[in-house]
Amino acid sequence: MHYRDVYSLISDICADTSTDFKARAAILSDAIATLTDDDVLNHIEYGGVIPESYAHDSSEEKMFAKYCDILLARALTLLGLKASVLEERSDAADVTGSTDKYVIVGDAKAFRLSRTAKNQKDFKVEALNQWKKGADYALLACPLYQYPTRTSQIYDQAIRYNVALLSFTHLGFLIRSRPADPNALASLWSISTGLTSGKDAIPYWNAVSKEVCRIADKTVEEWDKYLEASKRFTLEQAQEQKTFWEAEKVRISKFDHHEAVAALIKALRIDNNISLISRTISDLEEITSEID
Repeated sequence: MHYRDVYSLISDICADTSTDFKARAAILSDAIATLTDDDVLNHIEYGGVIPESYAHDSSEEKMFAKYCDILLARALTLLGLKASVLEERSDAADVTGSTDKYVIVGDAKAFRLSRTAKNQKDFKVEALNQWKKGADYALLACPLYQYPTRTSQIYDQAIRYNVALLSFTHLGFLIRSRPADPNALASLWSISTGLTSGKDAIPYWNAVSKEVCRIADKTVEEWDKYLEASKRFTLEQAQEQKTFWEAEKVRISKFDHHEAVAALIKALRIDNNISLISRTISDLEEITSEID
């Protein structure tokens, strides 16, 4: 199954309104479990891009986030750890991995290519530190280009709380190199302990990339070559997402007046907002009727 096929798979899973999130996640997990190691690597190298066809805050978008967590668990498994995706909880990490010497918790982040102005709260570095709950390390995986490129509080937080920031590109490079000993990854998970506190992106990523190369027994030049080649994955996805919006422009341009008005009302969430206001008034009526 190619990574593109996951888009339609998730849409099909979410189209069944008789299933809840847990059941849908189980169906998705079973499908991803059938992927070969090469398939998983393909998905990881394309990882972390939410399709523009998914509505914001939709069931599909939430299921795609679960898909990314499943991918992270599979990545850790390919690196020699025993890994699994945890039950959906608001106060815990989504992924856990372990060897005979350490335990690591992890979280995978996905963004739309059209998403801008991300802030530190989007990455939840402090939350990951709290979610360790006895684990030795914590890991955040995200597309490399979605991390802040110059300065950000997340780098200072990662160093302060010993949370490893990694990209799907770094994970792909490691998997292709297949390091023999998963315990050797501990130095990467604890990369922050050797860094001076600061908000600068470049020193952080230079340290991460050098450590990845050391563990993979590869040169920095080999990493640079892989990094350059990996750009094609993002460029390919960018073209796909732009094509979607171009098709949407064509589709919308064919609307008649009634269809255009209905689409605008839906886009502005007018009916939803009216419903929320009515619910608030109903709650007010209920509580005031019970107060003496």
